[in-house]
Amino acid sequence: MKSNAITELMIKDHIKLMKYLKDVEKNLGRDFGFLSNSFNTFQWTLEKHFFVEERAIFTSYNPNYIDDSYNFFLDLSKQHTLILEEIELLRKKLRKREPFDFNKLKDMLLKHKTFEEKKVYPVLELEIDEAEKRFIIERINDIV
Repeated sequence: MKSNAITELMIKDHIKLMKYLKDVEKNLGRDFGFLSNSFNTFQWTLEKHFFVEERAIFTSYNPNYIDDSYNFFLDLSKQHTLILEEIELLRKKLRKREPFDFNKLKDMLLKHKTFEEKKVYPVLELEIDEAEKRFIIERINDIV
């Protein structure tokens, strides 16, 4: 029986990311130190999450033929880039202590999270063998 361990681990990480995202939202309009610290924690955790996906998970997906499911990974990489660009824009505003709108980033992340959980991770679970999954899980546990 095939396990869903990668999906379970990554969903747990999504839950952690959403908690940090809420911490940033909670600190909007508060003392700069609180906002800066919560933003730094959120960004660091998100970058580790993306690193795990791009370096441990996606590199292990090598289908025998390219189909629509493979395009998910190209879409995901583009989404990662756009999200990181948005974070950098917000970081610049934060450094200048300018107010910023967090809603665009929040919407991007929620769509991204749903896309991964509904489309990407299920494909991985079906197509990666158990030995490769164990290797990926070790890498995930090293980082998250």
